[in-house]
Amino acid sequence: MPRALPRLAALAITAAMLGLAACAAQSPEPTPAPTTDAADAPLFATDEEALAAAVAAYEAHLAATAGILSGEQPVDAIREVSSREYGEQRVSELTAFLDSGLRASGSIAIDSTSLVETYVEDDGTAVSIYACQDVSGTTLLNADGKDVTPPDRDERVPLVLQFRESSGALKVSGNELWSGDDFC
Repeated sequence: MPRALPRLAALAITAAMLGLAACAAQSPEPTPAPTTDAADAPLFATDEEALAAAVAAYEAHLAATAGILSGEQPVDAIREVSSREYGEQRVSELTAFLDSGLRASGSIAIDSTSLVETYVEDDGTAVSIYACQDVSGTTLLNADGKDVTPPDRDERVPLVLQFRESSGALKVSGNELWSGDDFC
């Protein structure tokens, strides 16, 4: 009987090993930790950073617009601060304005900004903000240099501004008049 004991022990160990192997083979493989592709990573660590970048991008857009409308910069300068599609739209709008013989002096400002949303898409980060645009510091001039600013214009208007990532920076991709209650 002593010879049977080593065989039983060997069989028991073999059975246990086969049982563990069977359990291991049946258990699901661990799910790999998600990897973050650089293209999928958000451009901003916080909402405050996203809002600050959007405000800075829009202020650069307003400065370029003011330079174009005063005749100090070429119309194409708007492309540097706009997404590709919106830049083309703005070139058409600004060209039509200038071709009408109008010019503008002064500057436009924004305030009362707040973040609507920020998200990552296949082509990068997108940001939307609310802002009040103040045009009270601008004057419209005709070809003779005469002030033709409408006396009844709205000097503060509520906007929803859209931005898209381009080469690691935000660029303006849209500008819509807010249709809800005036928050300005």
